[in-house]
Amino acid sequence: MNNLSWRAIRAFINVAEHGSFTAAATQSGFSKANLSQQVTELESDLGVQLLYRTTRKLRLTEVGEGYYQRCKQAMQQLDSAAEWATQSTEELKGSIRINAVGGVIGEELIAPIVIDFQKQHPGIRVDLDFSSVRVDLIEDKYDLVIRMGDLRDSTLIVRQLHTIKTRYVASPKFLKGYPPIAKPADLSSVPLIYGSIAQWILSRGNTQKVIQAEQGIKLVSGRAMRHAALAGLGITRLADIYVQADINKNNLVEVLPGWSESTQLSMICPPLRHQLTRVSSLMEWLKANFSKLYRQLLLNGPYSN
Repeated sequence: MNNLSWRAIRAFINVAEHGSFTAAATQSGFSKANLSQQVTELESDLGVQLLYRTTRKLRLTEVGEGYYQRCKQAMQQLDSAAEWATQSTEELKGSIRINAVGGVIGEELIAPIVIDFQKQHPGIRVDLDFSSVRVDLIEDKYDLVIRMGDLRDSTLIVRQLHTIKTRYVASPKFLKGYPPIAKPADLSSVPLIYGSIAQWILSRGNTQKVIQAEQGIKLVSGRAMRHAALAGLGITRLADIYVQADINKNNLVEVLPGWSESTQLSMICPPLRHQLTRVSSLMEWLKANFSKLYRQLLLNGPYSN
């Protein structure tokens, strides 16, 4: 395959992803006419039509869709191979794009460890963002994602980072004003402090109980939920990292300890990205430092107030 063909394939991928020659030209820096000519020559070489063109819209043919998916995967492999070949020096360099859970886990645990990693390797450029939105590691071009919960895609590299335990807590003063909380159903009769999920699923062994928050306060922030619990506004459900220090100081009391839950926090990486030394090194760094810092914050609390 000659150089013109590789350029034509990249031109086709660019046009397919942006949906028009105009948008692809703006993004790539090539002229609209140049891109159109390259795609036309590619179709001629292949002997198939890849795009339906009209004056108003452009879309892939059925063959074009299949060809696009295969070419995109091949180009990603070539790009990763090029990166791998140029990383043979001892110094780690290049960019790492990370998407991670936010809140205290992201800001007080993941971020400091990533910052220390970059201090050790100034040639690394880190792009770290926090969100709970489920991302596509391939489409969104992330090198690493850090997520809680079950992971179903077996084609990805998954490394367990830590087990997070959930606690149900309230202030001693609040609990004195209500009958004892002895079973999950008792939560239905008291104010709850909840976040983005108003339906709590409590598990113990093979038993599950569902509680719908019908009274209380909604705060989509773990830190704010902790403050509300300390203020005596109700029972809340938070990861131990938020509340364990308060439990140790008797500022908060755990209820329903037999129904506390464990959730796995994991690092997920596409196989091609895991082959890059800078990405695998960061994953090893996170694994080596995360649990120690987690234990420190459990003891002292993640916030000073």
